[in-house]
Amino acid sequence: MNELINQAQAALLSGDLTRARGHLAQVIQQEPLNVLAWLMLSEVIHEPERQRECLQRVLALEPQNQTAQKRLAALDQPTAVIQVAQPATPSKPRQPQPPQLAIAPQPLASAKMQPISIISIGVALLILLIIAIVVLRGLPETTDAQSQIVEGFITFIHKRV
Repeated sequence: MNELINQAQAALLSGDLTRARGHLAQVIQQEPLNVLAWLMLSEVIHEPERQRECLQRVLALEPQNQTAQKRLAALDQPTAVIQVAQPATPSKPRQPQPPQLAIAPQPLASAKMQPISIISIGVALLILLIIAIVVLRGLPETTDAQSQIVEGFITFIHKRV
């Protein structure tokens, strides 16, 4: 099973999400309680609802899994919707104008990152770091060892953030 996880991680790192999904599906089919496989699957699926299902499965298996909690919270954050303003019916012909944005853009120099954005970036970097280390070192045989590695990285990242 560890070999399939390693292959999924290698596929993920190489950008082959289809192959990664295939390997993870095999792992989950054989080990439906594999938290790492569910967590990784949530990374390689594009549909938010399916990502949510994977993360909820992780939390059902490990209610205190902070990575899943943070990713689920990020999925639940409403995204900004850009609306195009509809012009009033003109009495005389007008020159076409570009659509107006409902949200005013902020200059990059004065824009502040929202805390959730920083957390999301931190979680993404953490997951990539875990995947890279696991690929380089190989996946530990026991789930306890796997959990210790993940908890160590989470603790390390929390100290940095």
